[in-house]
Amino acid sequence: MFSGCEKEFSSVVDPVSAKFSVQSVARFDTLRFNPVDSLVRYQIHIASNTTPASVYMNLFSPGDQKVNSTPYYLVDNGSVASGDEVAGDKIYSLKVPMSSGYISGEYRSEYYASDNSGESYRLAVSKFVYDNGAANQEPVISDLVAPDTLVVLDTTVFRITMKAIDPNGKQDLSRVYFVVTRPDGTSNNAALLMYDDGNFNDHGDEVANDDIYSIIVSVFSTNQKGEYTFTFTAEDRGKKKSTQLIKKIVLK
Repeated sequence: MFSGCEKEFSSVVDPVSAKFSVQSVARFDTLRFNPVDSLVRYQIHIASNTTPASVYMNLFSPGDQKVNSTPYYLVDNGSVASGDEVAGDKIYSLKVPMSSGYISGEYRSEYYASDNSGESYRLAVSKFVYDNGAANQEPVISDLVAPDTLVVLDTTVFRITMKAIDPNGKQDLSRVYFVVTRPDGTSNNAALLMYDDGNFNDHGDEVANDDIYSIIVSVFSTNQKGEYTFTFTAEDRGKKKSTQLIKKIVLK
């Protein structure tokens, strides 16, 4: 199902110096899915005596993936269906559907103009948060595999694996990580990322995109001896976090 999005327009956002100067750009801080109208009007006002050969836009989803396979071309021909109100006023417009299938998160629109020679110029960049209307559920982690005890004589390397699932889809999962607390209770609170990329040499992961996240950890004879606490968490793009898993590992 497609939907409508709340729309708000204001001044230019992140203008980029180019051959064609920009007066204003459509801006939305937040767009939210609703079942009435799927179309969002994108606009850019070019304040220039030179008329561009074309004006177009690319839309990028969270994770920097381009939404459109071909450019969205904006028009200044007074076409109401396209979202343009007045022909020839240098305000280029286009109505673009925002699908409920798009993931929630921060999107980026990049506006361009090309001249008669075919050269393109980036005009402006605008960012907004899109809410696809789906109930955002927290990730779930399970099946943690890690050693209970390690005898460290010099340098010891071990592997940790864990399953992480996001009910809203793998694309909604932002990161899987753990934080280590030392035997004396101190921690630098650094989030150590786990990977599902199939890179066994660097990350210990055997199969990419199988929902099993892995990491290779090295410990040294100079590390404190005693019981370490590993706290595991998965976080989605909406900043919802899983219930944490705790693992105690003893270094001897």
